[in-house]
Amino acid sequence: MSRVRTNLAFASVAVAAVLLSVAIFAAYLESAPSWSVVRLGYLPNVTHAQALYAVPTGAYQAALGSPYTIKARAFDAGPDAILALLTNRVDLAFVGPSPTLRGLALAGPDALRVIAGGASGGAMFVIQPTLDLTTSADYSGKKFATPQLGNTQDIALKHFLTTQGHRTSDNGGDVEVINVPNADIMSLFQFRQIDGAWVPEPWASRLVFEAGGKVFLDERSLWPNGRFVTTQLVTTKRYLDAHRDIVKRFLEAEVNLTLRLQNASASDLEIINDAIAKVTLNRLANATIAAAFGNLNLTYDPIKSSLVTYLTWAQELGLLPAGVDTSGLYDLSLLNEILASRGLSPVN
Repeated sequence: MSRVRTNLAFASVAVAAVLLSVAIFAAYLESAPSWSVVRLGYLPNVTHAQALYAVPTGAYQAALGSPYTIKARAFDAGPDAILALLTNRVDLAFVGPSPTLRGLALAGPDALRVIAGGASGGAMFVIQPTLDLTTSADYSGKKFATPQLGNTQDIALKHFLTTQGHRTSDNGGDVEVINVPNADIMSLFQFRQIDGAWVPEPWASRLVFEAGGKVFLDERSLWPNGRFVTTQLVTTKRYLDAHRDIVKRFLEAEVNLTLRLQNASASDLEIINDAIAKVTLNRLANATIAAAFGNLNLTYDPIKSSLVTYLTWAQELGLLPAGVDTSGLYDLSLLNEILASRGLSPVN
């Protein structure tokens, strides 16, 4: 069965790579964006706090200065943001490790570059209040949800299930895992149609505060020192090579924002909450966003070791093929120049 899953992973990646090549070619036939426009992608999750704060306050715009203009776009999911990056529709994107790895598998080792971190933590396994998962047998027949097939939380949940002696039903196991958008997870949880969900913040805190769920597991408990990458800043090698001056200005703002929001004030959280509501049309309660923010750590360190672990998990689950090369994925030279100029420790 594992060989079949691996072969399917190879085949799906190969087909997707062909389709991606066509999409890239089509994108470059379109009108090239203005050299002065810097296009940013992000998600309306608190794990993307720097973008959620900087876009409405103009922090990125101020760092870039004239004649540059920031054009920001919110995506529903990380894979969509990575595809936009690879097809020249955004220049920089905040995404999780799994979409980054998927993009790496599709486009090869010379396409993407991780240039900074964003957030660590902020992912929870929330279950129904009456559910008991004390023993391995308690997982049998249960139905859980994650936001998207092969996304970071999907990989984490499915790996965790293997540590409890279970596989998913699509791989001959006895636990069902469905993949639906976070908003649908919320509804399914409220109507008791699922037993639990592994989701990012603020959805984890929403399941607790609005749907009566209980946190069964904080993903930080699974990682050394509680540190693992949830969000990182990614660009393309092409854009980085051609616009290092712009990227450095952006990173200077990113370091400033990270340091500021590590001790976010109530007014800072208000700005972030307003930015989320502008995309989702749903403003969070103050207690919800405060709890969500308390469950993560903002960092400019992309925590490479955790991405490598996610890659191993994804390959073991048959979600990514063998041979994905991460050796050239990271270019932290500009980030470390900025940190050195401020007397801060470099990121390795």
